[in-house]
Amino acid sequence: MRAYRRLCNYATAAVKQETQYQIPTAARTDKKNPADHDSYDVSKFYTIDPKTVGNIFHLGGLPKPYIEQTNMFAETALMIRKPALEIINSLKSTDFQKPAIRYLLYGQTGSGKSLSLAHILHYAYSSKFILYHIPYVPIWLKYDRKEVNWSPSKNGMADIPLIAAQWLKHFVHQNGALLNELNLTTSQDYVWSQRETTPKGTKLNELVTHGINRAKYACDCMDILLNELKAHCSNNKCKMLVAIDGFNAFFNEKTDLKTEDRVKVTPQQVTIVQTGLSAVLSDWNNGAIVMVTSPRAALNTKRESHLPIYLIGRKGFEHIDPFIPVMVPELSTLEFNNMLDYYEEKRWLQKSGGRKELEFLTSKLPADLMARCAPL
Repeated sequence: MRAYRRLCNYATAAVKQETQYQIPTAARTDKKNPADHDSYDVSKFYTIDPKTVGNIFHLGGLPKPYIEQTNMFAETALMIRKPALEIINSLKSTDFQKPAIRYLLYGQTGSGKSLSLAHILHYAYSSKFILYHIPYVPIWLKYDRKEVNWSPSKNGMADIPLIAAQWLKHFVHQNGALLNELNLTTSQDYVWSQRETTPKGTKLNELVTHGINRAKYACDCMDILLNELKAHCSNNKCKMLVAIDGFNAFFNEKTDLKTEDRVKVTPQQVTIVQTGLSAVLSDWNNGAIVMVTSPRAALNTKRESHLPIYLIGRKGFEHIDPFIPVMVPELSTLEFNNMLDYYEEKRWLQKSGGRKELEFLTSKLPADLMARCAPL
């Protein structure tokens, strides 16, 4: 009998303790359009509707751990942070008749650079910019792929046709509806073979479809598409945002790629790398360029610093100079606490307290914080 009463008392005390502890609610903003975000919204979460997420990020652009988290939480909630807001505010006040301005996001691994870029992409998509978005450069270069062929159109260069075709699918997924609305067409004839041509006046969507269906020409289609879009932007027919994550991988010393005759190629020998480097030249107007550098995108032997001059070297620095560097720091105290509030609200973090310990263990880096909270 005594044991039964003792057990009841323990149960009652546990219920009282649970009742006294109220699950915190994360600070959010009701502003769904990134163009409406301002300094009062910093550190707050906003939710991107599933349709928009599918249109922008269906084939890349969000870190895999974050995607797994959004699937578990059944919502895509982004924290509004100063670096992304700084670039968005700059884009709002840009004189687009001048050459495209270049921005470079940099910071420690796991500081939130890719998600800051995602916020900027959402703004550009909502503001009807054409997105020329490369989700993550190392995916092109770091892994051994058998589909590496010598380019038929560029002597001494190598094509990665299936990767280029996949990127074209990503492009049309993001921009297909807008391209149809703008009715952008090719400015000249393009001859692929004796039987295949793309005549002047062909819609750009059809050019992209040709590259997807005929992967052999996908790399050339990427390059032609970029040149056509630059020309249309300079003629005030559209606006474009070039966004490249893992940009410093363009300047790595080597790749894991081998051609069919077992020749290793460097990044500078890959045709779509040259297209990416051409995309960040400010030889056009009515647009902007946002690049992201990360130690994770570098070779294993070159990850000692997150500073851009170290990651891209002098050659890379000269290629994008002048540019505006924007550092993505660790979370502020307000951001850190609101992120933990969000995790507790979603029951991802099921134990209260221990915030000082988490701050020490993660150095307030959001990626580390997400990983540390998973088993708690």
